[in-house]
Amino acid sequence: MVTVPPSSSHLYLTTSTITCVSASLSVLSGLAILWSYRQFPQLQNYTRQLLVCLTVADIFTAYGNFISSLRWFNNGNAAIINDDFCVAQSFITTTSTLSSFFWTTTIAIYLFCAVVLHVNIAEIYGVKVIIMATPVIVPVTVTSVALGYGVLGEDNYSGSGPWCWINSKAENMLMWKLVTGKGWEILTYITTLVIYVLLKFFKWRENRHIFEQVRWSDKDPSLRDADEIFEISWLFLLVARIWGTLRFFLATFEVCVSDQVNIALLCMQCVGDSSQALWNFFFFFTLDQELRGQICHRNVRSSTNRASSSEFIGALESYP
Repeated sequence: MVTVPPSSSHLYLTTSTITCVSASLSVLSGLAILWSYRQFPQLQNYTRQLLVCLTVADIFTAYGNFISSLRWFNNGNAAIINDDFCVAQSFITTTSTLSSFFWTTTIAIYLFCAVVLHVNIAEIYGVKVIIMATPVIVPVTVTSVALGYGVLGEDNYSGSGPWCWINSKAENMLMWKLVTGKGWEILTYITTLVIYVLLKFFKWRENRHIFEQVRWSDKDPSLRDADEIFEISWLFLLVARIWGTLRFFLATFEVCVSDQVNIALLCMQCVGDSSQALWNFFFFFTLDQELRGQICHRNVRSSTNRASSSEFIGALESYP
């Protein structure tokens, strides 16, 4: 794992710039998803509501990484010193990252129940309360315990980029990294992958029996056919965050690799850990045909209204 020496100002600058750009794009992309949910109520369903919750968590993560990058630009090499700002940022991003893992798993469980078990768990009040509360209560509790033990803070790039996570001077650092992030992240990879493999298998078996493609809206009226893209959400979560996970394993098992590889992984982590809302935008905004159609329809209608208004004003002005 890269442990950046105090003299590596150029690497600090590079990673902070990368994080700043990635996080900015992610925040803007996340806001676009929230805008689309608000503007097109006809496309709202429970899956999209869960996506909004996931996006809010990813926005907080990106924002925390962004302000931490600005902290380096403001303080220079002094930014590697632990302070209250660093602890606060660590609390925000650790909580939001854990929440993001829980929302991702929740979406997978919800879709599996709806498509395979034919049970809409969102219609069961007690289950729905648990679904909505767990991704908030558990992350806040875990991070609050870490805060109480004083382990949040500047980690000197030991597991993160130019943002703060677990204090590099904390005891049982490996345990705290697993409890406050990596353990839940790996569990999310495994859980969502297994669920989506099972989902694919049951869909393949049903398609084979009826000799036609099963539409998700036929399986559950509350689902949209466009929700099928959620089947690969585990994949772009993995692509976005695998770089930091690789750095974690390299450090844990003391695997020696070249400095070039370490730095490349660090830079990729700076891109990936701040870009989840951006990935959500690509897959759940730009690839959603219904949503694109609604936006195009609104733009055409708006252009037509403006043209009609201009013609009307022109006619009034020409009237003698």
